[in-house]
Amino acid sequence: MRAVVTGAAGRIGRGVATALRERGHTVVGVDMASPGLLGTGCDDFVTIDLAAAVAGQERECLTAAMDGADVVVHCAAWPGPSATPPPAVVASGDATKPPIGLETAPPAVLLRDNVASTSAVCDAAIAGGASRFVFSSSAFAMGFSHVPRGPQAWSSKVGYLPVDEAHGAQPHESYGLSKLAGEEILETAARTATDTSFVSLRFTNIVKRELWSSLPWEAPTSAEPLQLVLWAYVHEDDVIRAHVAAATREDAAARGSHEAYLLAAPDSRFAEPTLPLLASVLGVEGMPLRSPMEGNASVLCARKATERLGVEFRAWSREREASQSLVDASPPPPRLVGNQASSPPPPPPPPPPSRGSPAARRALSDPDPNPYPYPCPCPYP
Repeated sequence: MRAVVTGAAGRIGRGVATALRERGHTVVGVDMASPGLLGTGCDDFVTIDLAAAVAGQERECLTAAMDGADVVVHCAAWPGPSATPPPAVVASGDATKPPIGLETAPPAVLLRDNVASTSAVCDAAIAGGASRFVFSSSAFAMGFSHVPRGPQAWSSKVGYLPVDEAHGAQPHESYGLSKLAGEEILETAARTATDTSFVSLRFTNIVKRELWSSLPWEAPTSAEPLQLVLWAYVHEDDVIRAHVAAATREDAAARGSHEAYLLAAPDSRFAEPTLPLLASVLGVEGMPLRSPMEGNASVLCARKATERLGVEFRAWSREREASQSLVDASPPPPRLVGNQASSPPPPPPPPPPSRGSPAARRALSDPDPNPYPYPCPCPYP
């Protein structure tokens, strides 16, 4: 299989390209960056400014790169919200700086570049004969806002929990809108490109491998709230595996159709039970539930991705429980004193409490398998 991966110099794009190549596929990387950044992740590399690929020489280069592709995985984009909130949010004075990286691009530039590049890549992929198109969308299309609570926040508009694909997207700013517009481009293309299938992956904020141990975060408070969509998270490797599955599994989407999948861990970033925390921090209570939401269950449901893509999402709390169970089930061997066995040593003291303020601990985060998934009975289309 010949796969073209855009954004192949980025962390997720590079991971997807490497994983596909390790499975024996021929991979062509596309990015603005130098191919020297890629290591051994691609068989070939094409340097293109995709935001300018709507016409001229850049478009010709893109068309040539897509020629003969079986699968296209489109990861290239401005990867997060603009640091500039919408005007009404600025006027309200309620905007807060979330604990994730924000982009320097003005909202209109971010929207233009993400939408234009997705349209150009989609058209070139279809013209090149691709039978599968995979789009790195975002759970922020569901409703990330620069305001964590109140009438301008997504938390005030959620219809039920946990949120799944059937809930519908409600973007509140230009980045989420750019991702939803990208999905609409694929929906539109699917009506005429009946030999191509289209998949959008709505992953929430990624926790990198090296920051996995930073979980759990200290719980947000009413004085220091956190945007609802950021209560969810996903491990970096799960996002890469989902992209590979979306590119290679025939049943991920039928030809002439578009399927969207939410990607999120089954638990939240916090150790505290989710529903009481939502009530005390965001004032969200009495919400209709599609599943029991026991313990620190996630506000997002990724059951569709687990069932259709075969991705079992890692959960920090389940892994910790499993690790503790192994410790409890394996008592230490007795110590020998001379020729006599003595009692085992006392258990170690509990670990010290988490250090740093909630803001400092959250700053550790950034927007392998052996998972322990929660069951989630949410229906999906």
